Amino acid sequence: MRCRLIPSSGGRSLEGFGCSPIKGVRELGSLKLVSPLVLNKDTILKHIKIKYSKLYYSTRCFSNANNQLSNSALPSKELDSILIGLILSDAGLYRSSPTSNTRLEMSFGQAYKEFAYFIGELFSPYATNPVKSVDIKVKDKVYTNYRLKTKTLPLFNHYFDMFYKLDVNTGKYFKIVPENIKELMDPIVLAYLIMGDGNFDKGRNRVRIYTNSFIKQEVEELALSINNNLGIYTGVLYDRKDQWILTIGAKNLELLRDTVSPYFHSTMLYRIGL
Repeated sequence: MRCRLIPSSGGRSLEGFGCSPIKGVRELGSLKLVSPLVLNKDTILKHIKIKYSKLYYSTRCFSNANNQLSNSALPSKELDSILIGLILSDAGLYRSSPTSNTRLEMSFGQAYKEFAYFIGELFSPYATNPVKSVDIKVKDKVYTNYRLKTKTLPLFNHYFDMFYKLDVNTGKYFKIVPENIKELMDPIVLAYLIMGDGNFDKGRNRVRIYTNSFIKQEVEELALSINNNLGIYTGVLYDRKDQWILTIGAKNLELLRDTVSPYFHSTMLYRIGL
């Protein structure tokens, strides 16, 4: 259900919403190439106020953005939590060498066009170009993919160091759950993790979070951070081939929805059964 960006000095592979062969066929959508929708600050803030029952996003996300590009942190705690949730799910960071700066990359299938442009607008102060549509040919079909790529900036280095480790045998970096996840987990982090990797299991009235790319110990730490910080019991379930996922059952579903739905994009609410 997941695929990962593996950054290294030699190259990378794309990850994101609808990037694996199986998931791609199911979610990438139609053949039509769609011109990018350009949103501005006023539009996105208005969208947030309309779409969310609680406004947690501060206008600080956008204020003095140009002055923040060389700093070591994002301009608001809200945007920091959004980024952490995205990286835990389908966003990736790329650094060409240990001494270079870092950029954020994310890929979305056609079914997630509106969400893709929403995320693109949130990170627009750090990108030269808006989210763009790209045609991907799979056998005899062509699908539309939406891609976000930021500038290479020092402020993303902190997140790279937190989320990636070097495999000395292959010379490539791989994604991990941060060691301080207990300090990072909050309702926004969980909301964006579920929007990226969540799935509502209607038959069992539960939410599954596909953390397959992480080792069991990391998935357990992730579950513990949700349990302790948010009071939502989260189980760790064996999926396949030594892969583990998170599950939030029916008894905790109402609490989960109350906790994360205020921060959900309206097009992604189906991932918690709304």
